[in-house]
Amino acid sequence: MTSRAQRDRLPQAARREAKRINDRRVLAFVILLSSLVIPARAAPPGLENVFPAGGQAGQRVDITVAGKDLEKTSPQAWCSEPKIAVLAGDKPKKFVLGIGSDVLPGPYLLRLFTNDGVTPPRIIEVGKLPEQLEKEPNDAFADVKSVEPAMNVTFNGVLEKAGDVDGFALRVQKGKVVTLELHGYALGSPMDPAMRLLSDRGVEIAGGHDTHNLDPRIQHTPTADGVLFVQVFAFAHPPAADVALKGSANHVYRLTVTDGPGKAPPADEAKALTIPASINGCIAKSREEDAYTFTAKKGDDLQFTLRAQALRSPLDATLRIEDADGKVLQQADDGEKENLDPALRWKAPKDGSFKLVVADRFHQGSADHAYELAVKPFAPSLSGTLDTHAYVLAAGKTVEVKLNVKTSGTFSGKIQAKATQLPAGVTADPVDVPAKGGDVKLTLKAAPEAAVSQAPFAVEIVTSAPDAVQTVLASYAIPFTEPRGDLLITSDTHPWLTVTAKK
Repeated sequence: MTSRAQRDRLPQAARREAKRINDRRVLAFVILLSSLVIPARAAPPGLENVFPAGGQAGQRVDITVAGKDLEKTSPQAWCSEPKIAVLAGDKPKKFVLGIGSDVLPGPYLLRLFTNDGVTPPRIIEVGKLPEQLEKEPNDAFADVKSVEPAMNVTFNGVLEKAGDVDGFALRVQKGKVVTLELHGYALGSPMDPAMRLLSDRGVEIAGGHDTHNLDPRIQHTPTADGVLFVQVFAFAHPPAADVALKGSANHVYRLTVTDGPGKAPPADEAKALTIPASINGCIAKSREEDAYTFTAKKGDDLQFTLRAQALRSPLDATLRIEDADGKVLQQADDGEKENLDPALRWKAPKDGSFKLVVADRFHQGSADHAYELAVKPFAPSLSGTLDTHAYVLAAGKTVEVKLNVKTSGTFSGKIQAKATQLPAGVTADPVDVPAKGGDVKLTLKAAPEAAVSQAPFAVEIVTSAPDAVQTVLASYAIPFTEPRGDLLITSDTHPWLTVTAKK
């Protein structure tokens, strides 16, 4: 190429010609470089919200999804419940949920996918009550007073902007306990929601904010027939420095409102346990404790497991075991990590009678402080956690699946991890797991001729010990930012595999 010093010594016309030659050479060089660059694989679509986030069993529900590049990619949809059909709608970002009449009420997972990958799962919920969509304007109390009141219904709403407040009118009857339960944070919405219940004059008569997570719940017993009003609003999650009301298109929620007779405290019953035992109980009033007596022989190895927070009960339970003289032998409060439900393993020190006591850590109690208690002989158990929710594998290549295995107790046989439900052309050799658990890696291998595919698969952890044969599915944690309590679904055993064309 002609240097700048050489160009400066040329006549003006010659300099212009030299510049044109240099420019053409540079352009040709850039084109050559561009032809050598390997095109990057297109990013999978994003999924930020689903509205409404569910529907009633036996109904068809039109839903709208929002996320990155959804208009360009025309994704397909998958649901963790086979009896919920997810069909493409008549417009981009529109789908139809065909919910079978025999689908059990509860949460399920929804994914969108293309040949390039899959979105993280979003939570949708199936209910058993009629459903309504919020109707704007419903911010001001005056707006809601003209709305036809409802009861025994699920309202679907979204707090679309900062400062947004949604209101609903409720038809109530004297003496019938009204329960308002909102799911927003529990669906994975980035919100810290709150509610307040208002009289027909707009005076607050009850409020709700956090329960076992950030979602609110209110119970109220009306003293007269009439109409009450509920207002829904939200603060930022993750928390912000200010306390202003927040909102966005992703602040999607479901508010279920029911009425009925109050729950009576359970009748006094004989509390002698015959092991194994499974019990439904309730700490019905403050400072109450439930005691269960049982007999054991020296060396009996027993497992005590209680579920309360997992059932969305407000009970912060504790367990303790006492001997016949009232001496505390062992006790438990919270479980592992952020699990607030207690569990303990106990070996009887001698033959005799013992007492198991269930209580609330803060001496609270109500008709809602319910729990499930299981007592059984201890048996070794396995669990496994995957490193992510989805994997991408090109034909002719490999990808690693990282797995952490935990064991409780001792296994006498071999423990192996293996991938199952793999598509045609994809294989994985089983790997041995250390007897005490730990981190292992599975390698998925795609044959050069493996077809492009999208589907969930499974990772099994298997022990061959004749005295404790088990097969458990490894799970991944549902992706969420700064968890502050449980989502409706916290983990799933359906990791996703995308097989792409050979590079």
